[in-house]
Amino acid sequence: MRQIIITLSLFVLLCQHLYAKQFLSLSDVISLGIKNNPQIKISSKIKEEYFFQKNMIKAKFFPYLYLNYNYQRQDLGRNKPSVDFHYFGPSLTWNIFSGFSDWHAYKEALLLIAAQDENIKSVILNISMNIIQAYLEYFKQKALYEAALTDLKDAKTILKLAKKKYEVGLAPYADVLDAEARVKKAEFNVTNYKYTSEIAKANVLTLINYDITQTDSFEFLPVKETDLKAKNLADCIKLGLMKRPELKAKEKEILAQEEKVKEVKGKFLPSINLVSSYYKEDSKFFPDRDYEFTAGIEIQWPIFLGLSRWEELKKERATLEQKHFEKTQTELEVKQEIFTNYKRWQTAKENYESAIAWLKSIEEDYRIIKKKYETGLASIVDLTTTLARLSEARSQVAVSKYNFILSYYNLQKSMGFIPGLEK
Repeated sequence: MRQIIITLSLFVLLCQHLYAKQFLSLSDVISLGIKNNPQIKISSKIKEEYFFQKNMIKAKFFPYLYLNYNYQRQDLGRNKPSVDFHYFGPSLTWNIFSGFSDWHAYKEALLLIAAQDENIKSVILNISMNIIQAYLEYFKQKALYEAALTDLKDAKTILKLAKKKYEVGLAPYADVLDAEARVKKAEFNVTNYKYTSEIAKANVLTLINYDITQTDSFEFLPVKETDLKAKNLADCIKLGLMKRPELKAKEKEILAQEEKVKEVKGKFLPSINLVSSYYKEDSKFFPDRDYEFTAGIEIQWPIFLGLSRWEELKKERATLEQKHFEKTQTELEVKQEIFTNYKRWQTAKENYESAIAWLKSIEEDYRIIKKKYETGLASIVDLTTTLARLSEARSQVAVSKYNFILSYYNLQKSMGFIPGLEK
C-alpha cells in the first residue's frame, strides 16, 4: 500500500512538471522578440557593410606590395634581330601623405558605424513597441473575458431570482424571459472574449517566434499600472531630444559628412608616395641575367582636373546642409510626437480613473436595484438595464486600463527608451 501511494505521488509530481506553465514577464517577452526578430539581423548586416568599408579605408595607411611580371618585345630595325625582355619581381608603393583625405575618410566611416548603431536602437524600439502592444492587447481581451464571466454570473443570479418570484406569483413570466435573454447575451460575450484572448496570446507568441499551438503552456505576467509615472512635459521633451536614437543618428551623420567635406578638401593637396621595385631581367626568360632596383619618392599635385574637385566639394557641402535641415526636421517631429503622446497619456489616465469611479457607482446602483427588485419595488427592466450598465462599466475599466498602460509606453518610446530594458 505504501509503495502504491509513493508511486502515485511521484506520478502526480511528474504530471505537474510536464504540464506546468511557463510564466513570462513583459521584459522576458521583449528580450525574446528582439533576439529572434530578423529586422535586427538585417540592420546588423548593414552595420557590417560600414565596418568592412572602414577596414578598406584603413588598409590605405599600409604599404601596397605587388608581384609584377612584364614582357616587352623590342624591334630595333635595320635588319637587327628583335629582342624579348622579361621582367619579374616585387614592387612596393606606400602613400605617406594624401592631404589627410584618407584620415578623414576613416573618421567618416567610424561615424557612420556609430550612426548605424543608433539606427539599430531605433529598430529595437519599434520592435519592442509592437510586442508591448500585442502583450497589452492580450491582457485587455483577458480582462474583457473575466468581466464577461462576472456578467454571466450576475445574469444567472437574476434569472434564478426571477424564476423564484415567478413561482410564488410575485413576478410575471416576462421577467423570466428578460432574464434568460440577458444570460444568453452574457454567454455570447464569454465565448467571444474567450477566443479573442487566445488569438491575442497567439499573436504575442508569433512575435517572439514561439509555437502558437502551445498557447496553453505559457502565461504572461500582468503590468502594474501603479508603477507607471511620467515626468512633466518639458522634461519629457528635453529627455527625448537627448535620447532619441533617430536624432543621435542624424548628429553622427552630420559629423560624418563634415569629415567627407574635409576628405574632398584634402584631395586639393599633393599626394606623396614612397615607391620601390626590384626586377629580375632576362632576354631569354630564365635563368636571370641581370636585375633592376629602383627606389624614390613620387609627388603628385593636382593642378587642373577639369574642375571636378570643385564640383565634388560643392556637392558634399550641399549634402552637409541637407543633413542639418534633416536634423532640424527630426527635432520638430520628435517634439510633436512627445507632445501628442503626453496628452494621450494624460487623457488615458483620466479616462481610467473615471472608469473606476463609474464602476464603483454602478456597482452600488446594481446592489440597490437588485434589493428593490427582490422586495417588489423595482421592475425586471430596471434590474437588467442596471446590469447592462454595470457590464459596460466593467468593460470600460478593462479597456481604459490597458489603453492607459499602452499610452504610457508610447510616451516612453517617443522619448527614446523602453522602461525596464535599459541597462
